[in-house]
Amino acid sequence: MRSGLLVPLAATVAILTAHSVDGQVAAALERPSIDGPVPEVGPIDPGSAESGLRRDGPCRTTAAVLDPSAPPASATVDDLSAAWIHGRGEGQVVAVIDTGVNPGPRLPRVRGAGDVVPGRDGTEDCDAHGTLVAGVLAASEDDSGHSGVAPGVEIVTIRQSSSVLRSTARSSDVTSVGSGVGTLSSLARAIRAAVDAGAGVINISEVACVPAGTALADDTLGGAVRYAAVDHDVVLVAAAGNVGQTCGDQNPDHPDPAAPGDDGWDDVVTVAVPAWYDDHVLAVGGVGPDGSAADFSLRGPWVDVAAPAVGLRSVGADGAGVSDLVVDGDGARTAISGTSFAAPYVAGTAALVRQAYPGLTARQVIARIENTAIPAAGGHDFAVGHGVVDPVAAVTGVRRSGRPGPASITIAAPTADTGPVGAGTGAAVAAGSLTVGGLVLVVVALVRPRGLRHRETPTTWTPTEN
Repeated sequence: MRSGLLVPLAATVAILTAHSVDGQVAAALERPSIDGPVPEVGPIDPGSAESGLRRDGPCRTTAAVLDPSAPPASATVDDLSAAWIHGRGEGQVVAVIDTGVNPGPRLPRVRGAGDVVPGRDGTEDCDAHGTLVAGVLAASEDDSGHSGVAPGVEIVTIRQSSSVLRSTARSSDVTSVGSGVGTLSSLARAIRAAVDAGAGVINISEVACVPAGTALADDTLGGAVRYAAVDHDVVLVAAAGNVGQTCGDQNPDHPDPAAPGDDGWDDVVTVAVPAWYDDHVLAVGGVGPDGSAADFSLRGPWVDVAAPAVGLRSVGADGAGVSDLVVDGDGARTAISGTSFAAPYVAGTAALVRQAYPGLTARQVIARIENTAIPAAGGHDFAVGHGVVDPVAAVTGVRRSGRPGPASITIAAPTADTGPVGAGTGAAVAAGSLTVGGLVLVVVALVRPRGLRHRETPTTWTPTEN
């Protein structure tokens, strides 16, 4: 297993099978569609209304082996103080769609809005993942100086997935891959629930990775993306994904230089959902302490920005204290690393921008974060997109001296934009494993057996196992 992943779980096998249309294999990559139906209001179903849930093993926890001489790679109060000139996110509601969030002294403003477990509200986290994500986003300051990016926000938590919970039954009309719970349809319902709960920013540190050309029934997910980003002006932030588990093969770093006008989409070998909803989701890659792209961070033409993703600190699994290690059920300890934790850094930045500039649309907030990012040495690429997010520059419009890019250049707020984000062209996409950083979860999706869009001369692909 490659480095940079959150928790090394027991191997989860994802067997992906090609589906043909009129004897042709549908493998050509097309842009995802947001034209699907909006998911109905209702329970966040883990896959089947008949499925019960049970816990399989002990809950994960956290530990701290901190080096006092080494500052954390993630946010500190000193780093962020200049970004808090308008506040620390007070009045902003940020949804964390994940494995739940455990409220605690350092996460005091947590409101439950949904759960795959009937009768629960999302304020329980047996995986520890969602709590760590929330800590990067919104933890109050601790004695070491660590802080979430926007500690004043209210967190709306929705547990839509878990690698510890198991379904006791499987419905016959779905394709199941892997273990745990969490589906594309439950993710779609969770997005709707977050919007209906008043979120202005939604963080999704979950990725379904499949080979390009695979077919997934993601109509309601596209509809949920439209419901949030277009219909209700919500900033959607999603992790790019981690290579090494279900995100099997790395994508190219750049477009093909030998193909003029190439935008990189036809060179993609691994699709990451929901990050690939390019016009509507702020997709976040990961960088190391030196600001260079992490090897494990999945590339893609949809990657917009990047943020710290290696050796981070967050709250403890109980929402208190500080941690820099995840402790699995078998006692194995792993550093807090992965694009799962880069995403909330950016979601917190989005909350600060929304507080500072309440008149900006979601699309303008995204543009401001992209335009104030610290660019990579070689310019825009598929690893870090526009560059590494700088919360201070995003809020103040002034690039800090001593950082890459021109110093002390004021960046004006964008002008009013009253038009909605346009819908992309359609793509039919099938089942793969849903990964939360390094936590591998199940995806259960209805596979479209026919009617897939394809090019006149589709390419083929080989079924893979991760």
